[in-house]
Amino acid sequence: MAGKKTLSAALLLAAFLFPGRASAVSIADARNSVVKETMTFLNTPYLWGGMNKTTGMDCSAFAKLVYSRAGLELPRVAKDQYAQSLYLSPAAVLPGDLIFFSMKKPGSARVDHVGVYVGKGFFVHASVSNGVHIDSVTNPYYYSRIVSLRKYRGF
Repeated sequence: MAGKKTLSAALLLAAFLFPGRASAVSIADARNSVVKETMTFLNTPYLWGGMNKTTGMDCSAFAKLVYSRAGLELPRVAKDQYAQSLYLSPAAVLPGDLIFFSMKKPGSARVDHVGVYVGKGFFVHASVSNGVHIDSVTNPYYYSRIVSLRKYRGF
């Protein structure tokens, strides 16, 4: 019993000292929650600057809202989400991680789009033409525009 109290106190202290970071005990749950939340936004229309499931949202609002519903905080804009996340090698990517793209300048490192990796080679994102939907990472259109795979700092 004393061990459980010590562990709880340590987790509470860690949450206080490292705000915005998921505790080691809840990382898998947080990732699962992020992926689960992506599915609740499918078919939401695209609206640049929007942050509403009914009226529409853009890609960075989608990522922010999905993470927020999982109890995690992301900045509002894709380039800031990129700056505040950590690099991943392709072999290390897991469901719930972020995929950043350069849609306007393919081949450059200029981040202007974000999606959430959901596993098995697929990601969910808000695109101008299709709203929030699932795409394959291997789709040549998206694959050629990937800038980086990144993870939330608390993962």
